[in-house]
Amino acid sequence: MIDRDALVSDTQSTDHGIKPTVLTFSGSDSAGLAGMQMDIKVQHAFNIHCLSVLTAVTAQNNQQVLAMHAVEQTMFDAQIKAISAFKPGAIKTGLITQHAQAKSIIDAKQALGIPLICDPVGAATSGNSLIAKGSEDSDGHYTDVLLPHCTLITPNIPEAERLVGFSILSSQDIKNAAKILLDKGASTVLIKGGHGPCAKRFSQDYYCSPTEQFWLENQWIDTQHTRGTGCALASAIASCIALGYCLKDAVVIAKMAITQGLIDAKGLLSNPQGYIQGYMDTHDKGVKNCEDTHAKQSYMDTHNKGGVEENYKDTHDKGAESYEDTHGKGTGNYKDTHDKGAVDIRSFPSAQLSLPSLRDGNGGAGCVEPHSFLAPVEPFPDIGDSPLGLYPIVDRADWLETLLPLGVTTIQLRIKDLLDRRLEDEISRAVQIARRYSCRLFINDHWQLAIKHRAYGVHLGQEDLIATQSDASNPIQQLRSAGLRLGISTHCHYEVARAHSFKPSYIAYGPVFATSSKDMPWVPQGLTGLDYWQNLLAYPLVAIGGINLERAQAIHALGVSGIAMISEITQADSPLEKTRALLAALRT
Repeated sequence: MIDRDALVSDTQSTDHGIKPTVLTFSGSDSAGLAGMQMDIKVQHAFNIHCLSVLTAVTAQNNQQVLAMHAVEQTMFDAQIKAISAFKPGAIKTGLITQHAQAKSIIDAKQALGIPLICDPVGAATSGNSLIAKGSEDSDGHYTDVLLPHCTLITPNIPEAERLVGFSILSSQDIKNAAKILLDKGASTVLIKGGHGPCAKRFSQDYYCSPTEQFWLENQWIDTQHTRGTGCALASAIASCIALGYCLKDAVVIAKMAITQGLIDAKGLLSNPQGYIQGYMDTHDKGVKNCEDTHAKQSYMDTHNKGGVEENYKDTHDKGAESYEDTHGKGTGNYKDTHDKGAVDIRSFPSAQLSLPSLRDGNGGAGCVEPHSFLAPVEPFPDIGDSPLGLYPIVDRADWLETLLPLGVTTIQLRIKDLLDRRLEDEISRAVQIARRYSCRLFINDHWQLAIKHRAYGVHLGQEDLIATQSDASNPIQQLRSAGLRLGISTHCHYEVARAHSFKPSYIAYGPVFATSSKDMPWVPQGLTGLDYWQNLLAYPLVAIGGINLERAQAIHALGVSGIAMISEITQADSPLEKTRALLAALRT
Protein backbone atom coordinates (compact mmCIF):
# COMPACT_ATOMS: atom_id res chain seq x y z
CA MET A 1 0.00 0.00 0.00
CA ILE A 2 1.29 3.47 -0.86
CA ASP A 3 2.05 5.63 2.15
CA ARG A 4 -0.13 8.68 1.58
CA ASP A 5 1.77 10.52 4.32
CA ALA A 6 4.72 10.62 1.93
CA LEU A 7 2.85 12.92 -0.45
CA VAL A 8 4.97 15.89 -1.47
CA SER A 9 3.96 18.90 -3.49
CA ASP A 10 5.84 20.57 -6.27
CA THR A 11 7.24 23.68 -4.61
CA GLN A 12 6.93 25.54 -7.89
CA SER A 13 3.16 25.18 -7.66
CA THR A 14 3.16 27.93 -5.02
CA ASP A 15 4.81 30.37 -7.40
CA HIS A 16 1.84 32.30 -8.73
CA GLY A 17 3.01 35.73 -7.70
CA ILE A 18 2.18 34.96 -4.06
CA LYS A 19 5.02 34.39 -1.61
CA PRO A 20 4.39 31.69 1.04
CA THR A 21 4.36 32.92 4.64
CA VAL A 22 4.97 31.50 8.10
CA LEU A 23 3.37 33.03 11.20
CA THR A 24 6.23 33.19 13.70
CA PHE A 25 6.08 33.74 17.45
CA SER A 26 9.52 34.38 18.97
CA GLY A 27 11.48 36.64 21.26
CA SER A 28 13.99 39.09 19.88
CA ASP A 29 17.73 38.49 20.31
CA SER A 30 19.75 41.68 20.68
CA ALA A 31 22.84 39.92 19.31
CA GLY A 32 20.92 38.74 16.24
CA LEU A 33 22.03 35.13 16.73
CA ALA A 34 18.75 33.43 17.62
CA GLY A 35 15.09 34.14 18.20
CA MET A 36 13.10 36.19 15.74
CA GLN A 37 16.23 37.42 13.98
CA MET A 38 17.23 33.82 13.21
CA ASP A 39 13.66 32.92 12.20
CA ILE A 40 13.55 35.74 9.67
CA LYS A 41 16.95 34.81 8.26
CA VAL A 42 16.12 31.12 7.81
CA GLN A 43 12.70 31.75 6.33
CA HIS A 44 14.22 34.25 3.92
CA ALA A 45 16.76 31.59 2.87
CA PHE A 46 13.82 29.30 2.03
CA ASN A 47 12.11 32.12 0.11
CA ILE A 48 9.42 32.43 2.79
CA HIS A 49 8.04 35.67 4.22
CA CYS A 50 8.13 35.78 8.02
CA LEU A 51 5.01 37.18 9.69
CA SER A 52 6.49 38.23 13.02
CA VAL A 53 4.82 38.41 16.43
CA LEU A 54 7.29 39.25 19.20
CA THR A 55 6.75 37.47 22.49
CA ALA A 56 9.57 39.10 24.44
CA VAL A 57 12.49 41.49 24.19
CA THR A 58 15.73 39.98 25.42
CA ALA A 59 19.13 41.45 26.17
CA GLN A 60 21.61 38.70 25.41
CA ASN A 61 24.79 37.87 23.54
CA ASN A 62 26.72 34.72 22.82
CA GLN A 63 27.66 34.37 26.52
CA GLN A 64 24.69 35.27 28.66
CA VAL A 65 21.16 36.54 28.98
CA LEU A 66 21.19 39.89 30.79
CA ALA A 67 17.47 40.61 30.78
CA MET A 68 14.15 39.49 29.37
CA HIS A 69 10.95 41.51 29.18
CA ALA A 70 7.71 39.85 28.05
CA VAL A 71 5.59 41.73 25.54
CA GLU A 72 2.47 43.04 27.28
CA GLN A 73 -0.58 40.96 26.39
CA THR A 74 -2.56 43.76 24.76
CA MET A 75 0.35 44.48 22.44
CA PHE A 76 0.83 40.76 21.82
CA ASP A 77 -2.78 40.34 20.72
CA ALA A 78 -2.58 43.51 18.62
CA GLN A 79 0.33 42.00 16.66
CA ILE A 80 -1.76 38.91 15.94
CA LYS A 81 -4.66 41.08 14.81
CA ALA A 82 -2.34 43.01 12.49
CA ILE A 83 -1.04 39.93 10.70
CA SER A 84 -4.53 38.41 10.41
CA ALA A 85 -4.73 40.21 7.06
CA PHE A 86 -2.49 37.45 5.65
CA LYS A 87 -2.88 33.72 5.13
CA PRO A 88 0.17 31.82 6.43
CA GLY A 89 0.93 28.21 5.56
CA ALA A 90 2.28 27.22 8.98
CA ILE A 91 2.92 28.54 12.49
CA LYS A 92 6.29 28.41 14.21
CA THR A 93 6.69 29.17 17.92
CA GLY A 94 9.86 29.82 19.86
CA LEU A 95 10.08 31.56 23.23
CA ILE A 96 6.63 31.79 24.86
CA THR A 97 6.66 33.66 28.16
CA GLN A 98 3.26 32.99 29.70
CA HIS A 99 -0.06 31.14 29.52
CA ALA A 100 -1.93 34.06 27.99
CA GLN A 101 0.43 34.15 25.01
CA ALA A 102 0.11 30.40 24.52
CA LYS A 103 -3.68 30.61 24.57
CA SER A 104 -3.70 33.43 22.00
CA ILE A 105 -1.44 31.34 19.75
CA ILE A 106 -3.78 28.37 19.95
CA ASP A 107 -6.75 30.61 19.16
CA ALA A 108 -4.91 31.78 16.03
CA LYS A 109 -3.94 28.21 15.12
CA GLN A 110 -7.51 26.96 15.40
CA ALA A 111 -8.85 29.89 13.41
CA LEU A 112 -6.32 29.33 10.61
CA GLY A 113 -6.41 25.52 10.63
CA ILE A 114 -2.71 25.20 9.76
CA PRO A 115 0.18 23.11 11.19
CA LEU A 116 1.94 24.31 14.36
CA ILE A 117 5.66 23.68 14.81
CA CYS A 118 6.70 24.28 18.42
CA ASP A 119 10.29 24.83 19.54
CA PRO A 120 9.93 24.71 23.36
CA VAL A 121 12.65 27.21 24.16
CA GLY A 122 13.87 26.95 27.74
CA ALA A 123 17.40 28.31 27.55
CA ALA A 124 19.73 30.11 25.21
CA THR A 125 22.61 28.18 23.65
CA SER A 126 24.82 29.99 26.17
CA GLY A 127 23.06 27.93 28.85
CA ASN A 128 21.21 30.82 30.48
CA SER A 129 17.54 30.24 31.20
CA LEU A 130 14.94 32.15 29.23
CA ILE A 131 12.17 31.12 31.62
CA ALA A 132 11.32 33.29 34.60
CA LYS A 133 12.54 31.56 37.74
CA GLY A 134 9.73 30.47 39.99
CA SER A 135 7.11 31.34 37.44
CA GLU A 136 4.05 29.13 37.49
CA ASP A 137 4.05 29.42 33.72
CA SER A 138 7.52 27.95 33.28
CA ASP A 139 6.35 24.64 31.76
CA GLY A 140 2.60 24.74 31.87
CA HIS A 141 2.10 26.82 28.77
CA TYR A 142 3.85 24.07 26.80
CA THR A 143 2.46 20.94 28.44
CA ASP A 144 -1.04 22.22 29.21
CA VAL A 145 -1.75 24.63 26.39
CA LEU A 146 0.49 24.16 23.34
CA LEU A 147 1.27 20.42 23.32
CA PRO A 148 -2.25 19.16 22.54
CA HIS A 149 -2.28 21.39 19.46
CA CYS A 150 1.28 20.80 18.20
CA THR A 151 1.71 19.24 14.80
CA LEU A 152 5.34 18.79 15.81
CA ILE A 153 7.32 19.69 18.94
CA THR A 154 11.13 19.88 18.60
CA PRO A 155 12.80 19.80 22.03
CA ASN A 156 16.49 19.24 22.52
CA ILE A 157 17.37 16.80 25.27
CA PRO A 158 17.48 19.33 28.17
CA GLU A 159 14.12 20.72 27.03
CA ALA A 160 12.67 17.23 26.73
CA GLU A 161 13.94 16.40 30.23
CA ARG A 162 12.17 19.49 31.57
CA LEU A 163 8.92 18.53 29.86
CA VAL A 164 8.88 14.86 30.91
CA GLY A 165 10.51 15.19 34.33
CA PHE A 166 13.36 12.68 34.12
CA SER A 167 16.97 12.52 32.93
CA ILE A 168 17.67 11.30 29.40
CA LEU A 169 20.86 9.26 29.35
CA SER A 170 20.31 6.71 26.59
CA SER A 171 18.51 6.14 23.32
CA GLN A 172 15.81 4.22 25.16
CA ASP A 173 15.27 7.26 27.39
CA ILE A 174 14.83 9.34 24.24
CA LYS A 175 12.16 6.94 22.98
CA ASN A 176 10.40 6.93 26.34
CA ALA A 177 10.40 10.72 26.47
CA ALA A 178 8.97 10.96 22.97
CA LYS A 179 6.20 8.53 23.90
CA ILE A 180 5.29 10.60 26.95
CA LEU A 181 5.09 13.78 24.86
CA LEU A 182 2.77 11.97 22.45
CA ASP A 183 0.64 10.87 25.39
CA LYS A 184 0.51 14.49 26.55
CA GLY A 185 -1.08 15.44 23.25
CA ALA A 186 1.61 16.21 20.68
CA SER A 187 0.87 14.79 17.23
CA THR A 188 4.54 14.22 16.44
CA VAL A 189 7.81 14.62 18.35
CA LEU A 190 11.34 15.29 17.13
CA ILE A 191 13.90 15.04 19.95
CA LYS A 192 17.14 16.62 18.80
CA GLY A 193 20.34 14.77 19.65
CA GLY A 194 22.89 17.57 19.95
CA HIS A 195 23.08 17.02 23.72
CA GLY A 196 22.59 13.26 23.47
CA PRO A 197 24.68 10.21 24.31
CA CYS A 198 26.29 10.28 20.86
CA ALA A 199 27.24 13.97 20.93
CA LYS A 200 30.73 14.72 19.56
CA ARG A 201 30.45 11.62 17.36
CA PHE A 202 27.11 11.74 15.61
CA SER A 203 24.14 14.06 15.48
CA GLN A 204 21.09 11.85 15.90
CA ASP A 205 17.52 13.11 16.02
CA TYR A 206 14.56 10.90 16.89
CA TYR A 207 11.24 11.31 15.05
CA CYS A 208 8.20 9.74 16.66
CA SER A 209 4.54 9.72 15.69
CA PRO A 210 1.84 7.24 16.70
CA THR A 211 2.45 5.31 13.48
CA GLU A 212 6.15 5.75 12.65
CA GLN A 213 9.51 6.20 14.33
CA PHE A 214 12.92 6.78 12.82
CA TRP A 215 16.37 8.22 13.55
CA LEU A 216 18.12 10.82 11.42
CA GLU A 217 21.89 10.65 11.64
CA ASN A 218 24.69 12.91 10.41
CA GLN A 219 28.34 12.99 11.25
CA TRP A 220 29.05 15.47 14.05
CA ILE A 221 30.10 18.91 12.75
CA ASP A 222 32.96 20.12 14.93
CA THR A 223 32.17 23.80 15.43
CA GLN A 224 31.45 26.10 18.34
CA HIS A 225 29.27 28.32 16.15
CA THR A 226 25.97 26.75 17.14
CA ARG A 227 23.82 29.68 18.28
CA GLY A 228 20.24 29.60 17.07
CA THR A 229 20.16 25.99 15.90
CA GLY A 230 16.84 25.21 17.62
CA CYS A 231 15.17 28.32 16.19
CA ALA A 232 16.63 27.59 12.76
CA LEU A 233 15.49 23.96 12.68
CA ALA A 234 11.89 24.75 13.62
CA SER A 235 11.78 27.66 11.16
CA ALA A 236 13.14 25.47 8.36
CA ILE A 237 10.49 22.82 9.08
CA ALA A 238 7.70 25.40 9.09
CA SER A 239 9.07 26.92 5.88
CA CYS A 240 9.01 23.56 4.11
CA ILE A 241 5.43 22.95 5.20
CA ALA A 242 4.47 26.38 3.83
CA LEU A 243 6.15 25.33 0.56
CA GLY A 244 3.96 22.22 0.37
CA TYR A 245 6.23 19.47 1.71
CA CYS A 246 4.86 16.79 3.99
CA LEU A 247 6.07 16.76 7.60
CA LYS A 248 8.58 13.92 7.17
CA ASP A 249 10.15 15.62 4.16
CA ALA A 250 10.20 18.92 6.04
CA VAL A 251 12.09 17.34 8.95
CA VAL A 252 14.69 15.76 6.64
CA ILE A 253 15.19 18.98 4.68
CA ALA A 254 15.53 21.00 7.90
CA LYS A 255 18.11 18.52 9.22
CA MET A 256 20.04 19.00 5.98
CA ALA A 257 19.83 22.77 6.33
CA ILE A 258 21.15 22.71 9.90
CA THR A 259 24.05 20.43 8.93
CA GLN A 260 25.00 22.67 6.02
CA GLY A 261 24.50 25.73 8.22
CA LEU A 262 26.91 24.39 10.83
CA ILE A 263 29.50 23.69 8.15
CA ASP A 264 29.14 27.27 6.85
CA ALA A 265 28.96 28.92 10.29
CA LYS A 266 31.55 31.52 11.27
CA GLY A 267 32.48 33.31 14.47
CA LEU A 268 32.05 36.94 15.40
CA LEU A 269 34.79 39.52 15.89
CA SER A 270 35.07 40.09 19.63
CA ASN A 271 36.44 43.12 21.47
CA PRO A 272 37.44 42.44 25.10
CA GLN A 273 38.47 46.02 25.87
CA GLY A 274 35.39 47.48 24.29
CA TYR A 275 33.24 45.07 26.27
CA ILE A 276 34.81 46.13 29.56
CA GLN A 277 34.68 49.83 28.74
CA GLY A 278 31.11 49.63 27.58
CA TYR A 279 30.18 47.82 30.77
CA MET A 280 31.83 50.53 32.88
CA ASP A 281 30.15 53.33 30.95
CA THR A 282 26.65 51.93 31.17
CA HIS A 283 26.54 49.97 34.44
CA ASP A 284 28.79 51.69 36.98
CA LYS A 285 26.30 54.51 37.46
CA GLY A 286 24.37 52.13 39.68
CA VAL A 287 20.79 52.79 40.69
CA LYS A 288 20.79 56.27 39.16
CA ASN A 289 21.20 54.77 35.70
CA CYS A 290 18.45 52.30 36.45
CA GLU A 291 16.18 55.11 37.57
CA ASP A 292 16.93 57.12 34.44
CA THR A 293 15.92 54.35 32.09
CA HIS A 294 13.30 52.33 33.89
CA ALA A 295 12.34 54.06 37.15
CA LYS A 296 13.54 52.14 40.16
CA GLN A 297 10.22 50.56 41.10
CA SER A 298 9.39 49.58 37.52
CA TYR A 299 12.79 47.98 37.13
CA MET A 300 12.25 45.93 40.28
CA ASP A 301 8.73 44.97 39.23
CA THR A 302 9.67 43.79 35.77
CA HIS A 303 13.09 42.23 36.44
CA ASN A 304 13.22 40.79 39.95
CA LYS A 305 10.43 38.30 39.27
CA GLY A 306 12.28 36.81 36.36
CA GLY A 307 15.56 36.13 38.05
CA VAL A 308 17.30 38.86 36.06
CA GLU A 309 18.58 40.63 39.17
CA GLU A 310 20.06 37.34 40.36
CA ASN A 311 21.57 36.69 36.95
CA TYR A 312 22.86 40.24 36.88
CA LYS A 313 24.53 39.72 40.23
CA ASP A 314 25.93 36.36 39.22
CA THR A 315 27.51 37.67 36.04
CA HIS A 316 28.38 41.30 36.77
CA ASP A 317 28.77 42.07 40.45
CA LYS A 318 32.02 40.14 40.77
CA GLY A 319 33.77 42.88 38.86
CA ALA A 320 37.26 42.27 37.56
CA GLU A 321 37.57 38.99 39.41
CA SER A 322 34.56 37.60 37.57
CA TYR A 323 36.00 38.77 34.30
CA GLU A 324 39.26 37.03 35.08
CA ASP A 325 37.42 33.87 36.05
CA THR A 326 35.63 33.58 32.73
CA HIS A 327 37.79 35.57 30.33
CA GLY A 328 41.19 36.28 31.76
CA LYS A 329 43.05 33.10 30.92
CA GLY A 330 44.46 34.64 27.80
CA THR A 331 43.26 35.79 24.43
CA GLY A 332 42.80 32.21 23.26
CA ASN A 333 40.27 31.50 25.99
CA TYR A 334 38.46 34.73 25.22
CA LYS A 335 38.20 33.71 21.59
CA ASP A 336 37.02 30.26 22.58
CA THR A 337 34.15 31.69 24.62
CA HIS A 338 33.27 34.97 22.93
CA ASP A 339 33.74 34.44 19.21
CA LYS A 340 30.86 31.96 19.09
CA GLY A 341 28.67 32.57 16.07
CA ALA A 342 25.34 31.30 14.82
CA VAL A 343 24.35 28.53 12.46
CA ASP A 344 24.40 30.05 8.97
CA ILE A 345 21.58 28.85 6.71
CA ARG A 346 21.86 30.61 3.38
CA SER A 347 19.60 28.64 1.04
CA PHE A 348 17.58 25.49 0.52
CA PRO A 349 20.03 22.60 1.22
CA SER A 350 21.61 21.06 -1.87
CA ALA A 351 24.65 18.95 -0.92
CA GLN A 352 24.89 15.21 -0.23
CA LEU A 353 27.26 15.98 2.65
CA SER A 354 24.27 17.36 4.55
CA LEU A 355 21.91 14.46 3.69
CA PRO A 356 21.15 12.41 6.82
CA SER A 357 20.84 8.66 6.97
CA LEU A 358 17.35 7.59 7.97
CA ARG A 359 17.15 4.43 10.06
CA ASP A 360 14.14 2.55 11.35
CA GLY A 361 13.14 3.60 14.87
CA ASN A 362 12.87 0.11 16.33
CA GLY A 363 16.60 -0.01 17.07
CA GLY A 364 18.51 2.05 19.59
CA ALA A 365 20.84 4.89 18.75
CA GLY A 366 23.63 2.79 20.12
CA CYS A 367 25.91 5.07 22.12
CA VAL A 368 24.82 3.73 25.48
CA GLU A 369 23.44 0.31 24.63
CA PRO A 370 25.14 -1.65 21.82
CA HIS A 371 23.36 -1.53 18.50
CA SER A 372 24.33 -1.78 14.86
CA PHE A 373 22.99 1.71 14.22
CA LEU A 374 26.45 3.20 14.50
CA ALA A 375 28.29 0.40 12.72
CA PRO A 376 29.91 1.57 9.46
CA VAL A 377 27.71 0.73 6.50
CA GLU A 378 29.48 -1.12 3.71
CA PRO A 379 28.61 0.37 0.31
CA PHE A 380 27.13 -1.86 -2.34
CA PRO A 381 29.32 -2.56 -5.40
CA ASP A 382 29.27 0.21 -7.99
CA ILE A 383 27.86 -0.08 -11.51
CA GLY A 384 31.23 0.37 -13.22
CA ASP A 385 32.53 3.22 -15.31
CA SER A 386 29.75 3.14 -17.93
CA PRO A 387 26.47 4.93 -17.16
CA LEU A 388 23.36 2.82 -16.93
CA GLY A 389 21.97 4.49 -20.07
CA LEU A 390 18.62 3.46 -21.49
CA TYR A 391 17.04 1.32 -18.77
CA PRO A 392 13.95 -0.64 -19.95
CA ILE A 393 11.74 -2.23 -17.29
CA VAL A 394 10.09 -5.40 -18.60
CA ASP A 395 7.98 -8.26 -17.26
CA ARG A 396 9.30 -11.27 -19.19
CA ALA A 397 12.62 -12.73 -20.23
CA ASP A 398 11.50 -12.62 -23.89
CA TRP A 399 11.98 -8.86 -23.81
CA LEU A 400 15.68 -9.38 -23.13
CA GLU A 401 15.94 -11.50 -26.30
CA THR A 402 14.29 -8.65 -28.20
CA LEU A 403 16.07 -5.60 -26.75
CA LEU A 404 19.58 -6.64 -25.77
CA PRO A 405 20.79 -7.32 -29.34
CA LEU A 406 20.04 -3.63 -30.08
CA GLY A 407 22.68 -2.47 -27.61
CA VAL A 408 20.71 -2.09 -24.36
CA THR A 409 23.24 -2.51 -21.54
CA THR A 410 20.95 -2.27 -18.49
CA ILE A 411 17.52 -3.79 -17.98
CA GLN A 412 15.17 -4.63 -15.10
CA LEU A 413 12.94 -7.68 -14.85
CA ARG A 414 9.81 -6.72 -12.91
CA ILE A 415 7.41 -9.66 -12.58
CA LYS A 416 4.21 -9.22 -10.57
CA ASP A 417 2.00 -12.02 -11.90
CA LEU A 418 4.04 -15.24 -11.56
CA LEU A 419 4.72 -17.45 -8.55
CA ASP A 420 6.83 -20.36 -7.48
CA ARG A 421 8.42 -22.45 -10.27
CA ARG A 422 7.20 -20.30 -13.14
CA LEU A 423 8.68 -17.20 -11.47
CA GLU A 424 12.00 -18.87 -10.83
CA ASP A 425 12.25 -20.24 -14.36
CA GLU A 426 11.60 -16.77 -15.81
CA ILE A 427 14.30 -15.18 -13.60
CA SER A 428 16.79 -17.97 -14.34
CA ARG A 429 16.29 -17.57 -18.08
CA ALA A 430 16.61 -13.78 -17.91
CA VAL A 431 19.91 -14.08 -16.02
CA GLN A 432 21.30 -16.42 -18.67
CA ILE A 433 20.28 -14.10 -21.51
CA ALA A 434 21.73 -11.04 -19.76
CA ARG A 435 25.00 -12.86 -19.13
CA ARG A 436 25.24 -13.75 -22.83
CA TYR A 437 25.00 -10.07 -23.80
CA SER A 438 27.05 -8.76 -20.85
CA CYS A 439 23.98 -6.77 -19.78
CA ARG A 440 23.42 -5.47 -16.25
CA LEU A 441 20.22 -7.22 -15.19
CA PHE A 442 18.41 -6.02 -12.05
CA ILE A 443 15.71 -8.24 -10.59
CA ASN A 444 12.85 -6.30 -9.03
CA ASP A 445 12.00 -7.42 -5.50
CA HIS A 446 12.78 -11.17 -5.69
CA TRP A 447 16.15 -10.94 -3.97
CA GLN A 448 16.38 -14.61 -2.92
CA LEU A 449 16.08 -15.79 -6.53
CA ALA A 450 18.44 -13.06 -7.70
CA ILE A 451 21.08 -14.36 -5.29
CA LYS A 452 20.39 -17.99 -6.15
CA HIS A 453 20.79 -17.44 -9.90
CA ARG A 454 23.59 -14.88 -9.56
CA ALA A 455 21.93 -11.89 -11.17
CA TYR A 456 23.87 -8.65 -11.56
CA GLY A 457 21.69 -6.80 -9.05
CA VAL A 458 18.38 -6.25 -7.30
CA HIS A 459 16.06 -3.27 -7.41
CA LEU A 460 13.85 -2.54 -4.42
CA GLY A 461 10.96 -0.12 -4.06
CA GLN A 462 10.31 1.58 -0.75
CA GLU A 463 7.75 -0.98 0.42
CA ASP A 464 10.09 -3.85 -0.46
CA LEU A 465 12.96 -2.05 1.27
CA ILE A 466 10.91 -1.65 4.46
CA ALA A 467 9.98 -5.33 4.32
CA THR A 468 13.65 -6.35 4.19
CA GLN A 469 14.30 -4.40 7.39
CA SER A 470 11.81 -6.52 9.33
CA ASP A 471 13.07 -9.78 7.81
CA ALA A 472 15.11 -11.71 10.38
CA SER A 473 17.24 -13.25 7.62
CA ASN A 474 18.74 -9.80 6.91
CA PRO A 475 18.26 -9.65 3.12
CA ILE A 476 20.39 -6.50 2.76
CA GLN A 477 23.42 -8.18 4.27
CA GLN A 478 22.80 -11.29 2.18
CA LEU A 479 22.81 -9.15 -0.97
CA ARG A 480 26.06 -7.50 0.11
CA SER A 481 27.68 -10.82 0.92
CA ALA A 482 26.65 -12.19 -2.48
CA GLY A 483 28.21 -9.20 -4.22
CA LEU A 484 25.01 -8.07 -5.94
CA ARG A 485 24.34 -4.44 -6.80
CA LEU A 486 21.37 -2.66 -5.28
CA GLY A 487 19.14 0.03 -6.77
CA ILE A 488 16.46 1.78 -4.71
CA SER A 489 13.37 3.74 -5.82
CA THR A 490 12.76 7.12 -4.19
CA HIS A 491 10.19 9.88 -4.57
CA CYS A 492 11.02 12.51 -1.94
CA HIS A 493 13.65 13.70 0.55
CA TYR A 494 12.46 11.31 3.24
CA GLU A 495 12.85 8.30 0.94
CA VAL A 496 16.19 9.48 -0.43
CA ALA A 497 17.47 9.74 3.17
CA ARG A 498 16.33 6.16 3.81
CA ALA A 499 18.01 4.94 0.62
CA HIS A 500 21.19 6.82 1.55
CA SER A 501 21.46 4.80 4.78
CA PHE A 502 22.02 1.63 2.67
CA LYS A 503 24.67 3.17 0.37
CA PRO A 504 23.18 1.56 -2.74
CA SER A 505 24.70 1.18 -6.19
CA TYR A 506 22.26 3.71 -7.63
CA ILE A 507 19.19 5.70 -6.66
CA ALA A 508 16.13 5.96 -8.91
CA TYR A 509 14.10 9.14 -8.58
CA GLY A 510 10.63 9.94 -9.88
CA PRO A 511 8.10 10.53 -11.10
CA VAL A 512 9.81 13.09 -13.26
CA PHE A 513 6.61 13.47 -15.28
CA ALA A 514 3.10 12.15 -14.81
CA THR A 515 2.85 8.43 -15.47
CA SER A 516 0.08 5.89 -15.95
CA SER A 517 2.32 2.87 -15.31
CA LYS A 518 1.89 2.99 -11.54
CA ASP A 519 -0.43 4.66 -9.04
CA MET A 520 1.65 7.31 -7.26
CA PRO A 521 0.62 10.06 -4.85
CA TRP A 522 3.68 12.19 -5.56
CA VAL A 523 3.46 15.31 -7.67
CA PRO A 524 5.83 15.06 -10.67
CA GLN A 525 8.93 17.15 -10.07
CA GLY A 526 9.86 17.87 -13.68
CA LEU A 527 13.32 18.62 -14.98
CA THR A 528 13.94 21.16 -12.23
CA GLY A 529 13.39 18.60 -9.48
CA LEU A 530 15.46 15.99 -11.28
CA ASP A 531 18.29 18.47 -11.81
CA TYR A 532 18.24 19.21 -8.06
CA TRP A 533 18.86 15.56 -7.22
CA GLN A 534 21.40 15.10 -9.99
CA ASN A 535 23.46 17.93 -8.52
CA LEU A 536 22.95 16.87 -4.90
CA LEU A 537 23.61 13.13 -5.05
CA ALA A 538 26.96 11.47 -5.61
CA TYR A 539 25.13 8.21 -6.38
CA PRO A 540 24.36 7.35 -10.02
CA LEU A 541 20.85 8.68 -10.60
CA VAL A 542 18.14 6.96 -12.63
CA ALA A 543 15.19 9.04 -13.86
CA ILE A 544 11.78 7.37 -14.10
CA GLY A 545 8.19 8.37 -14.73
CA GLY A 546 6.38 9.60 -17.83
CA ILE A 547 9.48 9.72 -20.01
CA ASN A 548 9.17 9.65 -23.81
CA LEU A 549 11.71 10.20 -26.60
CA GLU A 550 11.57 13.98 -26.49
CA ARG A 551 11.79 14.13 -22.70
CA ALA A 552 14.58 11.56 -22.68
CA GLN A 553 16.81 13.91 -24.65
CA ALA A 554 16.25 16.73 -22.16
CA ILE A 555 16.87 14.40 -19.22
CA HIS A 556 20.04 13.02 -20.82
CA ALA A 557 21.37 16.58 -21.06
CA LEU A 558 21.24 16.81 -17.24
CA GLY A 559 23.86 14.07 -16.98
CA VAL A 560 21.87 11.37 -15.19
CA SER A 561 23.28 7.86 -15.30
CA GLY A 562 20.12 6.08 -16.43
CA ILE A 563 16.71 6.72 -17.93
CA ALA A 564 14.12 4.08 -17.00
CA MET A 565 11.09 3.39 -19.19
CA ILE A 566 8.20 0.97 -19.15
CA SER A 567 5.27 1.81 -21.43
CA GLU A 568 7.24 3.99 -23.85
CA ILE A 569 8.97 0.81 -25.03
CA THR A 570 6.70 -2.10 -24.09
CA GLN A 571 3.51 -0.45 -25.40
CA ALA A 572 5.05 1.09 -28.53
CA ASP A 573 3.69 0.12 -31.93
CA SER A 574 7.22 -0.93 -32.81
CA PRO A 575 9.32 -1.56 -29.70
CA LEU A 576 12.40 -2.22 -31.85
CA GLU A 577 12.17 1.09 -33.71
CA LYS A 578 11.42 3.02 -30.50
CA THR A 579 14.38 1.43 -28.70
CA ARG A 580 16.74 2.21 -31.57
CA ALA A 581 15.58 5.84 -31.58
CA LEU A 582 16.04 6.12 -27.84
CA LEU A 583 19.52 4.61 -27.94
CA ALA A 584 20.51 7.02 -30.71
CA ALA A 585 19.15 10.01 -28.75
CA LEU A 586 21.13 9.05 -25.65
CA ARG A 587 24.41 8.74 -27.57
CA THR A 588 24.47 12.44 -28.46
